Amino acid sequence: MAERATYDVFDTGPDERLRAYFERMVDPRPLRARSKAEWLLRRPAVRQATLEALALSPMPNRLPLDVRAGGVLQRDGYRVERVYWQTWPKVWASGWLYLPEGPERRAPAVLNPHGHWEGGARHPTVQSRLISLAKLGYVALAVDSVHLYDYTTGLTPLTVMTHNNLRALDYLQSRPDVDRDRLGLTGASGGAQQAMYLMAVDDRVRAAVLTVMVSYFKRILSQEGHHCPCNHIPGVMRHTDATELCGVPSPRAVLYLSVTDDWTAPFPRHELGELRALYNLWQQPDRLAHRQFEGPHDYNREMREAAYAWFEQELRGNRQAGPVAEPEHQVEDPATLLALDSPPEEDQGPEGIRAWYRARYIAQPPQLESRQSRRNYQERARAELVELLGGEVEPVTLETEFHTPEADDAPEVLLSLRTERDVRVPAVWLPAPGNGPHPALVALHPEGKAAALRMPLVRGLHAAGYSVLAPDVRLRGEMARDWLHNALLWGRPEAGMAAHDLRACVDWLLGREDVDRGAVTVLGDGDEGITALLAAALDERITATLADCCATTYRDGGEGLPVIPNILRVADVPQIASLIAPRPLWLYRVPGERVGFSSRRYYDWTRRTYQSLGEQEALTLSTEPAPEAGSLAEWLNKRIRRAKRG
Repeated sequence: MAERATYDVFDTGPDERLRAYFERMVDPRPLRARSKAEWLLRRPAVRQATLEALALSPMPNRLPLDVRAGGVLQRDGYRVERVYWQTWPKVWASGWLYLPEGPERRAPAVLNPHGHWEGGARHPTVQSRLISLAKLGYVALAVDSVHLYDYTTGLTPLTVMTHNNLRALDYLQSRPDVDRDRLGLTGASGGAQQAMYLMAVDDRVRAAVLTVMVSYFKRILSQEGHHCPCNHIPGVMRHTDATELCGVPSPRAVLYLSVTDDWTAPFPRHELGELRALYNLWQQPDRLAHRQFEGPHDYNREMREAAYAWFEQELRGNRQAGPVAEPEHQVEDPATLLALDSPPEEDQGPEGIRAWYRARYIAQPPQLESRQSRRNYQERARAELVELLGGEVEPVTLETEFHTPEADDAPEVLLSLRTERDVRVPAVWLPAPGNGPHPALVALHPEGKAAALRMPLVRGLHAAGYSVLAPDVRLRGEMARDWLHNALLWGRPEAGMAAHDLRACVDWLLGREDVDRGAVTVLGDGDEGITALLAAALDERITATLADCCATTYRDGGEGLPVIPNILRVADVPQIASLIAPRPLWLYRVPGERVGFSSRRYYDWTRRTYQSLGEQEALTLSTEPAPEAGSLAEWLNKRIRRAKRG
């Protein structure tokens, strides 16, 4: 195998290689309802898809609130209380309650999720809103944000924050000083995002002000990276877009505030028109309003005063209300507010939520008593994996472009293979010498095709008579992008895109006369071991699989494994591997003695699958790194010959 420094196939820059694909994936899903009846049919589907994306379907049980109190500050015209309410078993959300002093016995209340302000609700801008609302006679509650991730069970920050906000509405409605039918909601940026999701899944908010957030999801995505990770709810873009989410609460009263110097600048020219058309179907256009302000991303005094006027109109019914000035006030030193903290001693915090999700949603390997029951399980798990990886992808007729090697005597050929209608994958084809057909190997490496071709195992198999195809599947090598969170939002995780590209490479191999169609092996090193396992689990044309297990499992935290939201609800690495049975499978860097939850015994389930199908010799489990090429070639040839006879 000739040594080459690089194997660059594309002559375009990195931004151009996947531009068309990116534009297709971020293309807005407009809110289009031709009639009120059509929208009433569509709305429940949007709500259900949102709940599922948030990992809140089914909704956790509403436990007793078990409200606890922290410190109190008494100020002129209002009072601040630190409060806690139960959201999951032995887990309390925390918030800052601002109470007015006045004659109104049952006051309207406004929930105030905060965004990424430094210090959260202790930031002066957020404090100003809370103090002013209280001085204007509203009960104001700010809920502390919680940024918790456990993608393997679908758990994201907005899972926690949406549920905390739902329970915050429960808490407000439980208070004797709150009018339960006059609930308002406002937030800026990440706080407005929380408000958008809350109103999409719950009907209790009567009036809302959403500030500097709402836009097509496209506007917070780019080829160069991503917005705040907490904005990227797994898979929501497969079903809907932000404007449709905002349409779910219609015709409730919503005021949108945008600015000229952030991503909400185009809102009045695009998204607002879709929402207005929907409110017109309800014949209530006055329940929707918008104002745009000159300047940067903010929730400044002028914007807050627009919110106060909206609440005066929609929560107090004062339709003739003019501008509402922000009351004079003094914000607290953040340290003064922090001194009010007094969380319940038994509060388990975010880890209690993670444990709750893992206890309920990790799929346990079923007890399979027969060969048929195992095959039934394989079919069911494969279908579920297809959905996790992005659903069925429109097939294409493979096209190939050949590129001339730099050196005349170089044996390899540079290719680009069209794997989707707007995706071309660069690859290196290294045919075996002599007449074919030859066994073939598709080799994947986290660093791309050049690194794959440097692997001693790949070089050794080529020397043993294997033709080798080394592609840069998405998002590796020439195709590398920082698209982790963008891909999650689309509902096509990186491993799903890569597995699709790998299967397309197998298509190309099976169309060649010099390839033995009964001897196509895939190899995935590093985290591409999961890509190889997924592709082979879903594609029975792959004869044999060699996969790196990275000495871990998703239950153990999956350090080094690709991010696949909700994967543990379907299968962990040993169960994915079992879907390949009875075809030859060599797993290396399998966890050795007990590592976290798992141990090598966890792979006994994989082994039993092969045994039940009478092919225990087709499975090799090794705690060592990638095997030596000579022994592997012998093992492969023996197993492939047996598979052909079978």
